[in-house]
Amino acid sequence: MMQLHDMSEQCAQCGFSYARIDTEVWGQSSSRRVMCPLCGWSLYEEYRWEGSTQLVTKRTEARGFGAYRLVPPGSYTGYNAFHTEPSPELVAQLQDLLTTRGWKGYLSLWDVRQNKVRLLVGHPLAKFSVDGMNEGAA
Repeated sequence: MMQLHDMSEQCAQCGFSYARIDTEVWGQSSSRRVMCPLCGWSLYEEYRWEGSTQLVTKRTEARGFGAYRLVPPGSYTGYNAFHTEPSPELVAQLQDLLTTRGWKGYLSLWDVRQNKVRLLVGHPLAKFSVDGMNEGAA
């Protein structure tokens, strides 16, 4: 059985304990993507196996400028990260969807001056009911 520590790790930018890990395997290669649902920090690594040795063939890390999740009424979506500062217009549009148009989810921004995350709407650990089913956010 997969353990929680296999699915998340501590964010290197904000320290949130549950940065999400997604993995993929094809042949002798694999990849791992880590994204913090709170601040948006992301890490992508590709690996190649030579016998019992795992070699990193690609590694990119992106600073986060916030993150969001939008769940339209009766639907489902994943988590998204900002890797540049979002425009005020985009932030206002996302806030409108989450506060007045019936969408569920959350929105956070990275406060560059204070070097920390600021939650604008909701929280990534909140649970959302979609078509009568409960699903966890992080």
